[in-house]
Amino acid sequence: MYRIGIDIGGTKINIGLFEDCEKKLIAHKKIYIADITDLSENIKTVVYELCSENDVNSDEIASCGVGIPGTVSADGKNIIKAPNIEILDKDTATKLEMVLNVPVKLVQDSRAAAWGEYLCGGAVGADTAVCVTLGTGIGTGIVMNGAIYNGALGCAGELGHLVAVEGGRGCGCGKKGCLEKYCAGGGLDITAGELHGEGKTASDLFDEAKKGNEKAKSAIDNAVAMLGRGLISIVNLMSPDCILFSGGLSDQEEMYLKPVIEYIKSHCYMTDKLPVIKKAELGELSPLYGAAFIPIEKKRKPMLSASIMCADVLNMGKALGEIKDAGIDYLHCDIMDNHFVPNMMMPMEFLNKLRPATDLPFDFHIMAENPETVIEKLVIKENDIISVHYESTIHLQRVITLVKEKGAKAAVALNPATPISVLEEILPELDMVLLMSVNPGFAGQKIVPTSFEKIAKLRKYLEEKGLDIPIEVDGNCSFENVPKMYNAGVDIFVVGTSSVFKSDMTIKEGTEKLLDLI
Repeated sequence: MYRIGIDIGGTKINIGLFEDCEKKLIAHKKIYIADITDLSENIKTVVYELCSENDVNSDEIASCGVGIPGTVSADGKNIIKAPNIEILDKDTATKLEMVLNVPVKLVQDSRAAAWGEYLCGGAVGADTAVCVTLGTGIGTGIVMNGAIYNGALGCAGELGHLVAVEGGRGCGCGKKGCLEKYCAGGGLDITAGELHGEGKTASDLFDEAKKGNEKAKSAIDNAVAMLGRGLISIVNLMSPDCILFSGGLSDQEEMYLKPVIEYIKSHCYMTDKLPVIKKAELGELSPLYGAAFIPIEKKRKPMLSASIMCADVLNMGKALGEIKDAGIDYLHCDIMDNHFVPNMMMPMEFLNKLRPATDLPFDFHIMAENPETVIEKLVIKENDIISVHYESTIHLQRVITLVKEKGAKAAVALNPATPISVLEEILPELDMVLLMSVNPGFAGQKIVPTSFEKIAKLRKYLEEKGLDIPIEVDGNCSFENVPKMYNAGVDIFVVGTSSVFKSDMTIKEGTEKLLDLI
């Protein structure tokens, strides 16, 4: 799958196409605000060009994130305040969703930059990271404990709107004397005009300072100290382990960025160590990465995998027909060896003989030691799923490779007591994760009470990794539990005696009732 990242700035829009699992930027293009005739249609044109030029089907795009210089609602659908960009309106996200036909989420560009650096740049591994974007204004994104920090009121990180000069220059936010009106590119433009004449810019101010103009040097030094004091407040209040700088003004390293960094180091409250303070590694692409991989809650299509061991084995042909007519997506085939689990079920020969009787994909769940020996004996088709337990083999990577060589989707199953952290090294290789909500081996068990919490934890874990991997759950998928499981983050449900295969209703009736409840 692929993702689209969009960074809307004051003068231009950067649009990038990303590969999902590896978080790799495939290509990006810029369009200029002055050339925009219809924002959503212009963006759509560029997105389709990027897809066409890189042999990507637009149907493979999973989501689109948009970084904007303004405040957005908590759900990322509405713009609350964006005073400097006239082409944006409250329906921007909705309009983009309509033309791109994918979920779209808005995020403040500075937060997108911080998230991009956290995932792929200079803040990888940080517990608390602050990314300051020094552009026309000043944006500040904060990542804390693996998530973007928005604050209770949704406007955390507005460093640029700290009051620096009481009753000073007017700001686009409606207040006066804001820090960015003196220390950002736009503010330094004003300073340049005051010192050197109308029409002069921040670039001219730095040029004059390099030539030895004392007034220009003094103005820049004042801006450095003013910005430094604001950042010292962040260091002293939050104690971050990483502060990064991005944006065009950060390119003025000798006269601006390095002096700001030195000012912070020499004035902040110190213990035995200081935060890492440096230029952002992704540069102007930081918000593009962050926007692309912002977690987006998509409307998931629930899928059902009917457990064959719960069907009427004496009338299997009839059962298979009813399963397909009910609209069920997969046939769940449990293979047990009486070693890894205390039961024996579904011989491989029997499952292979079922293949000609249905065209539904098989969802093989191998609960056996040395699962590679089982896989070699199965008749496997494209779109089948093969799940092996993390605990069943010491050569998990080899087994996953074997599954993919057979043309099937590879999944790892976790028992109730197995932590999800064991998946970290193998996650990019997986097509699905199967969570057991009962201890494997027998049908008809009650759900392990902590299962809902574990499902939600796994969903959050995958989103933080930027991975769009479906979650399947196996065990007591009842009419009562399935809606809770879905809300916690499950995509595929292994259905058996507690829902679809009940004695008092048909398979179709059970399926319809279950889907209606979701």
